[in-house]
Amino acid sequence: MEKAKKIILLLGAGGMLGAALAERLSREYKVIALGHIECDITDSKRLARIFSRYRPWLTLNAAAMTNVDACQENPENARAVNAKGPYNIAKAAAKYNSIVIQISTDYVFSGRKNRPYQENDYASPLNIYGKTKLEGEKLLRKTLKRHIIIRTSWLFGKGKDNFINNIVKRSQKEKVLRIASDKYSSPTYALDLARAIAKIIALINGCAGQYKSYGTYHISNSGYCSWYEYAKVILKSAKITWVKLEPIKMSQINFKARRPVFSALDTTKYLRLTGKPPRKWQTAVKDYIEREYM
Repeated sequence: MEKAKKIILLLGAGGMLGAALAERLSREYKVIALGHIECDITDSKRLARIFSRYRPWLTLNAAAMTNVDACQENPENARAVNAKGPYNIAKAAAKYNSIVIQISTDYVFSGRKNRPYQENDYASPLNIYGKTKLEGEKLLRKTLKRHIIIRTSWLFGKGKDNFINNIVKRSQKEKVLRIASDKYSSPTYALDLARAIAKIIALINGCAGQYKSYGTYHISNSGYCSWYEYAKVILKSAKITWVKLEPIKMSQINFKARRPVFSALDTTKYLRLTGKPPRKWQTAVKDYIEREYM
């Protein structure tokens, strides 16, 4: 008789990362993939009913309000989704003995450091998005012992607007693209992040309830770059030769919310856990473009 698959409750399944996770994890687990319509994480009563129905072994929260300027303009909405949402999940998970993996962001950091951030570096966000995501982290840590927080950065992938898609679209209409050269972080392919999360889940699954490595991890593709350098690699990978790039300063862009200047993530802790570093961001970008545009 075939052994029953463990149940993973995936919240935020309609997003870029959620879709990649659903595809990757459904090979080994029974994945209950719910988008915002099926499960609003700000609704604690509805969330409790979902936990009661499925009683998941592990819950993965990829739901978030990620538009940085929209968060700045709507702080109450941002707090409800990014802070209260993870708290609601943690409370329900505690009742049904479910492990929680929470997706967080490099924007919990101020960007004043000149080398990649480690997990224990002091978090001091500059905007409402970062502040509410950090609040969500703190509430999860306080409420549930068996948790993993994964901070990532500059996510790109299939199914949603991202920096790569925007550069390719703009290149079809504009001959000169003005791109900030003084903002740095690590691009992250959603497929690579989904694979990394799957590795962590496999380690948990293999420990028969005695997993010892709960906590916070930084996962992005290896290396970092400026938006300007990122755009150069995108255009080269997509064989777009008719567009000129012009470097500008962040201060020349009319953002509503402040952004950290340097928020690259140090993935050494993840390497120590799994024995393998994430692949280079340039390779991941080229792979994505070949899949989507070639």
